[in-house]
Amino acid sequence: MRLHGCMGDAFANGGRVDGAGEVTLMPEETEDLWHTFNLIAKDDRVLATTFRKVQKESSTGSVDSQKVRMSLAIQVQKVDFDPDGGSLRVGGLTVSEHEGLKLGSHHTLELELNRKYTIYKDVWDQMYLDQLTAATAGKVASADVAAVLMQPGLANVCLVSGGMTITRAKLETHIPTKGNAAVQQGAKKLLQKWHEQVLQAVLRHVDFSVVKVVVLAGPGFVKDQWWEYARGEMEKRELRELAASKSKWVLCHASCGYKHALKEVFSSGEMAARLSDTKAATETAALGRFFETLAADPDKVTYGLKWVQAAIEQGAVDSLLLADSLFRAQNVARRRQYVELVQAARAGGAKVHIFSSMHVSGDQLARFTGAAAILRFPVPLEQLLGDDALDGAPDDSSDDDDGDDDAAGADGAETAGRLDAGVGWGG
Repeated sequence: MRLHGCMGDAFANGGRVDGAGEVTLMPEETEDLWHTFNLIAKDDRVLATTFRKVQKESSTGSVDSQKVRMSLAIQVQKVDFDPDGGSLRVGGLTVSEHEGLKLGSHHTLELELNRKYTIYKDVWDQMYLDQLTAATAGKVASADVAAVLMQPGLANVCLVSGGMTITRAKLETHIPTKGNAAVQQGAKKLLQKWHEQVLQAVLRHVDFSVVKVVVLAGPGFVKDQWWEYARGEMEKRELRELAASKSKWVLCHASCGYKHALKEVFSSGEMAARLSDTKAATETAALGRFFETLAADPDKVTYGLKWVQAAIEQGAVDSLLLADSLFRAQNVARRRQYVELVQAARAGGAKVHIFSSMHVSGDQLARFTGAAAILRFPVPLEQLLGDDALDGAPDDSSDDDDGDDDAAGADGAETAGRLDAGVGWGG
């Protein structure tokens, strides 16, 4: 993502954390839109080029409606991101004036690749600044892990990068398994056609010059049959790029051919070794270590905001695991808690892992409250919170009514505990 300029206290003279400011950015690939999704929050102002239908009244009194291209600023109310479609839509109320357009009217901006937009925030906290630095550090390499997940009649071709997992192709067909000779002959042709469709999807969506590992997974022998077909086509059609990638392919078992099966694939010991030098490896390994520690010594892990905070205060946290969805909390005070949690953990020498909710591991952590920690030494629950632990979670009623539905796992993180077993802005 390119940075086309920044202004304001947050960036002037070396920058000031929690200062106001604006940045102008241009996304170059889908992962840049993902970074933008994490940057934009409710009540921010976003300026972008858009099309808007406006009404103009002529001298005769007739009203003409037409679509006009304009630079429009809105105060953000809602942000929607579709990773598979590469679409980021930002909805809100207009705060810049244009002829035929009322201030405060609703409008949705669609932020697109290779088109500039500007984000203004009243407060750029440390996590926002870190996110901006990561997003603009240089061109983000394309996904370095690909996965082909298969079961009879279904295949998903996915790309896994540092920030997200995207389904690039989903191929479904019905292949009869019973019937007379004619039906079986037809089924054989359908199977070959499906195999070819999967092969074409792989050739079209996987950049073998960037990808380091290609996972081929599924139940039974479906994946093996397709791999045999693909190898035969490599030689028959001289598919040199695919043939040169043979060493990158790993065949392994998965319970099904859907994207969520990546969770079990990536958690296996064999895949952990193969993925060790990829961008997706760090968080997968950290979450795996959390569950291994939980099974071996439950007193060396904890989860939930209050319990993790208490562990940090005691200097007990070795690794802090947080879902990035927590930082999209619309409640400012709640987001501030998570930002301060990260700062306190780093000050205490703990490693901090921010899990992307667009990865299977991040989704798993978000369902697990979104906030967890691996401890340096065993700390019994009653030692973390004293008498409060005996009565359940400490009172946290101040945040109960924030209406924060977008931060997956946020409510759980509050209540869970230790596991047992530049263009003029208007307005």
